[in-house]
Amino acid sequence: MNITKVLSGAALGTIISISSLSSAHAAVIHKDDTSAKVETKQQASISIAKAKKVALNKCKGAVQSAQMKKVNGTYVYVVKVLGEDGKQHTMNINCDSGKVVKHDVQKKQIYINKTKAHTIALKKCKGAVQSSEFKKENGVYVYVVKVLGEDGTLHTFHINGENGKVAKQEQKKQTHISKAKAHTIALNKCKGAVQSSELKKENSVYVYVVKVLGEDGSIHTIRVNCDSGKIIKQEVQKKQAAIAKTKAHQIALNKCKGTVKSSALKKENGTYIYLIKITAQNHTEQTVKVNAENGSICK
Repeated sequence: MNITKVLSGAALGTIISISSLSSAHAAVIHKDDTSAKVETKQQASISIAKAKKVALNKCKGAVQSAQMKKVNGTYVYVVKVLGEDGKQHTMNINCDSGKVVKHDVQKKQIYINKTKAHTIALKKCKGAVQSSEFKKENGVYVYVVKVLGEDGTLHTFHINGENGKVAKQEQKKQTHISKAKAHTIALNKCKGAVQSSELKKENSVYVYVVKVLGEDGSIHTIRVNCDSGKIIKQEVQKKQAAIAKTKAHQIALNKCKGTVKSSALKKENGTYIYLIKITAQNHTEQTVKVNAENGSICK
């Protein structure tokens, strides 16, 4: 009976000791776990979202992956970016300072670059690139290129970054004046023939730059606001590029006596000519073509 009590007491003591040890051990583990959390928090002064922004400021493109690692005793975010140059960039960003401490660029180009994507979009739709973004859509990396078209419509192209194929094309209703309308506006300002025109961005404003060979023989460069259709600037080249309309009339009347009924400066077969209609002295209507550059009669 006494032996049983002694054993029971010893067993109870052992249980209490083990219980105390377990509690103490748990407290230590809990303390270590808390310290680890505090330590990790201190090591990551910037968030992973901030690290991604830092990487994209360094290299425009699309983030492929980002994770925290310990490199040479320092915690860094390793961010992989598929750049707009078509190459993969790997950046180590210090978790504390947010500075890029290492930047490796893969030599081999694995995707088309932004310039190529713009060219593909502009081949599909003549105009001016308004914006472009490299991003991941449905598991595929694409360039989303917005083009302000010469038809007056905004076009959005989704171009596969790997093979350059247009995966999707969207079109909005007319958002600005068309190229044809810009030509009409320019020719109302300066009679003549349009030599060239281009839709481009100047001083944050989209304009049609229209070059007109005027009936005064000078080249006029007229900038037409893409949104409002207003002329915002007109320049005249000092050097005369062609004969004036009055001179062309004289040449035509020397060829055919009569009265000029009408005339127009236009381009035919790559040559600028004055197309002059004359009511001849015998009351018939004659058409005389005069080369606008050298004043010769065209056959």
